[in-house]
Amino acid sequence: MIEERLSTFAGLPVHAFDGDPEGGPLPAAGDVAWGIYHHIHDNGVWGAEVPENFDRFLQEVDTARVTHLIIGFWGFDCTEFDPVERLVAAADRLPRLRALFLGDIRDWDLHLSWIKHTDVAPLFEAFPELEHFEVRGSDGLLFPVLDAGAGARLRTLRFEAAMLPAEIVRSVAESDLPGLRHLDLWLGGGQLDWLASLDDLAPILAGERLPALRHLGLENASGHDRIAEAVADAPVVARLESLSLALGTLTDAGAEALLAGRPLGRLADLDLHHHFLTEEMGARVREALPGVRVNLDDPQGFPEWLKPQWRRLEFDMSGSYIAVAE
Repeated sequence: MIEERLSTFAGLPVHAFDGDPEGGPLPAAGDVAWGIYHHIHDNGVWGAEVPENFDRFLQEVDTARVTHLIIGFWGFDCTEFDPVERLVAAADRLPRLRALFLGDIRDWDLHLSWIKHTDVAPLFEAFPELEHFEVRGSDGLLFPVLDAGAGARLRTLRFEAAMLPAEIVRSVAESDLPGLRHLDLWLGGGQLDWLASLDDLAPILAGERLPALRHLGLENASGHDRIAEAVADAPVVARLESLSLALGTLTDAGAEALLAGRPLGRLADLDLHHHFLTEEMGARVREALPGVRVNLDDPQGFPEWLKPQWRRLEFDMSGSYIAVAE
């Protein structure tokens, strides 16, 4: 569940530009991340929506100084408002744009799996200064294979999805991203023929096109044990400062593989929150990595009465689930 809008984005506080008549004076254009959202009155009636507010934003804000921009719920499809199309049309008004988030949409506005997108390739041509790109939702999303020119400035790339198509993962893996430091992929679950395979992830785990990578997140994944086994022997791990296999279905088998693989002691952070580890395995992970901040919050373990059976048998994990499935 994604229940709240962003409060900060890429190091700046978010200012909601949502048509609220009592929103107060506008901040300096370059001091905040501008969130273009819809407004809901106290009585629950919807007011100004994203298409209208985006036009007002262009008119009322000194957009030449804007560096960070967020687009919220634009509708149930992209027929009336395509955020990519509108942003590209306004590119000359946003010459300093460096950080962009498409789809800061709460679950009760629209489920993650229902968020519609189009081809985002034109954004990287229209905004050559783009360093930070995040997108929530993957239905209809197309992501280009970036060459060393288009991908050279990217430092952060994040995809939040309930089911990230394999084509997206392959495009990222085939891109030249020499400056990328932070990569997050919510791989999702569901129809296995849509999802990325370990072969699709292999170039990312090899890290040859990611020489500057310091954080890797392979998250919200239904096959976390198999991913953990692949990560355990991945060359890219040697240069990471933080690793996340959070929000998914990691069990003791996956954690065992991590501990048996390449040393993780040089990490500053290992994020495994929302997991299916036993308490005993959680304690083993902490003990094995005394200098690492290990996040084992939000355990999804089974009831106490099942644990003896779990230890004796190869327990059926089909009841495990990713954190954000819709």
